[in-house]
Amino acid sequence: MKNEDAVSPVVGVMLMLVVTIIIAAVVSGFAGGLISGQEKSPTLSMDVTIANTGSYIGSGFTASVLGVSEPISTTDLKIVTSWSTTMKDNTDPGLTEQQKTISNGNTFTGGNTSLPNSANVICYQGMKTKTVTNWSTAPFGIGAGVDQTNPTDPMGKSADAYQKPGWFGQFTLQEGVNLFAYPYGSDSGQAIAGALSEPADSGYNGETLYAYKYASGLYEEGQADPTQALLGYGWEQLRAGDTVNVKVIYTPTGAAIYNSNIAVED
Repeated sequence: MKNEDAVSPVVGVMLMLVVTIIIAAVVSGFAGGLISGQEKSPTLSMDVTIANTGSYIGSGFTASVLGVSEPISTTDLKIVTSWSTTMKDNTDPGLTEQQKTISNGNTFTGGNTSLPNSANVICYQGMKTKTVTNWSTAPFGIGAGVDQTNPTDPMGKSADAYQKPGWFGQFTLQEGVNLFAYPYGSDSGQAIAGALSEPADSGYNGETLYAYKYASGLYEEGQADPTQALLGYGWEQLRAGDTVNVKVIYTPTGAAIYNSNIAVED
């Protein structure tokens, strides 16, 4: 009896150890399955420029894709911009009513979130003619793998976004793709990327530097050109030395695959 009494506790301890090891293995395997089942975020490298010259000529947002770990559909992305600056002219028609209440010299913030296939450009004039569609999705894409994109007329002549491969949400990011969002200030298709052209009667046309001009039946209050759509209302108050934080969010995981503070150029 004494030998049996001595063996029983040992067997009990061994059984407990075996059970513990089995449970640990099951938990470890389950956790490993969860980790391996999680979607990984791709990587993205871009060269981004934001400029404000005081008019549509040379102003706006451009980004060149330098590299990706894999092609990234813009349907899986959103772009978030944010910035802070001082109010220079609170009579600027391009400001919102709330922004106009901020005294000159005081700090205010701005920015916007651009979603794929979601109309954020409301601009009856467009960038080429007075007959283009009155909405589109910026930033626009051109370059590698983006077919049928006219950089001088990114808004096109149809309101069907699914016929516009250069609209955000319709193209794929890969090396060689360029994104852009320029302010409206001319009806000429050449009036982008710093090209000289005949200014329009409204928009960011340079009639008053660093201020928009609205005109009934032309570019009106409440509309948004591509730069306003991407950077938010009041972006024209930015000057050289200010910074804009630009994030590209990969929505399946919620991770920021690009996050950089971009110095504004003039």
